[in-house]
Amino acid sequence: MEIIFYTVLILVALIVAIRVNRYSSVDDSIEIENEIDNDFKEGFEHKHVGGLSVQGMSDLVDWYEDDLRERKLEQSKEIESFNEIN
Repeated sequence: MEIIFYTVLILVALIVAIRVNRYSSVDDSIEIENEIDNDFKEGFEHKHVGGLSVQGMSDLVDWYEDDLRERKLEQSKEIESFNEIN
């Protein structure tokens, strides 16, 4: 009888833990999306109609180029380290 009780107790605890984790993950994702939207709005100038201004577009292009350059540099370092292993 105790085995059944402990098994049910463990299953209930597991189900509760999974649901809490799932809801907190969804909340975290929503908060991250909102933060990214706010950072984008603050980081790049917008016209009142929702489009980027000339300066905002220039800033966006500069940011994208820098980000792309950093990613390529990271990839090349990973490739070099992989080649050294082989």
